[in-house]
Amino acid sequence: MIIYSNNQFLSSDTEIFTAENRGLQYGDGVFETMIFKNNSIQYYQDHFQRLQKAVKCMELTNEVCADPDKLNNLIVELIQQNDLRQHARVKLLIHRAWGGLYAPESEQGILTVFVKDFVPNPVQTKEYVVFSDDIRNHYHKASMFKLLSSGRYVMAGLEMKRRKANDIIITDIDGNVSETLQANLFWIKNNSVFTPGIETGCIDGVMRKQIQLYCNSNGIPFHAGFYNITALEGADVVFAANVAGLTAFAQIEKVKFRTEHALLEALRGQLI
Repeated sequence: MIIYSNNQFLSSDTEIFTAENRGLQYGDGVFETMIFKNNSIQYYQDHFQRLQKAVKCMELTNEVCADPDKLNNLIVELIQQNDLRQHARVKLLIHRAWGGLYAPESEQGILTVFVKDFVPNPVQTKEYVVFSDDIRNHYHKASMFKLLSSGRYVMAGLEMKRRKANDIIITDIDGNVSETLQANLFWIKNNSVFTPGIETGCIDGVMRKQIQLYCNSNGIPFHAGFYNITALEGADVVFAANVAGLTAFAQIEKVKFRTEHALLEALRGQLI
């Protein structure tokens, strides 16, 4: 596999980092995950805009990532070098150049890009989902971005595996639902769409934005805010959504839900 790192195309076997790496030592950086299909990156402008907000928040700079055309061309070239003709998953990381302890000495961001084959997941339902007992989200200046310091998601993932669940819902420190392990959380009730607000500490997802735009364009009520876990109990359908797909939940803890809904199918048909 060919990767891109620090202005070079390299074999994935190449040693590109040393122990003096702020991404390794401090999780100091951001990342972005995108899907390439039909000869383009889905929702590229939205991914690029979120990336710009993330690097600004973290006070990072990178010349390639400041230019949407330059970054897009680099990603497409990398996909071509890896001979990925149909679908690809793109992961872009920016970590800070070395220097300093918790207080960094540099704003220079080092860009690394990985691509691999992406096979759309045919599974549109997760059978058993739990609420996390171990992890809580909280809102802060950078909580809506994808940060390299993702320890809370790793802990939630370990809990999910330990409890033999197919996904896990993280709540905020006040007990409001926030997000799932890898996606934003949604539910439909009376043909209205609900989702936790960014103020719960969840990621400001690209697919979350597309769902909101779809609802606004089609006269479908869309609500974002603070919702206790009991708000899910009366839902017609509950689902998780990210750029890889929309997945319905068949059961959350002891409560069972429908997994089919006309509005959910419309969203899948238009957005995925």
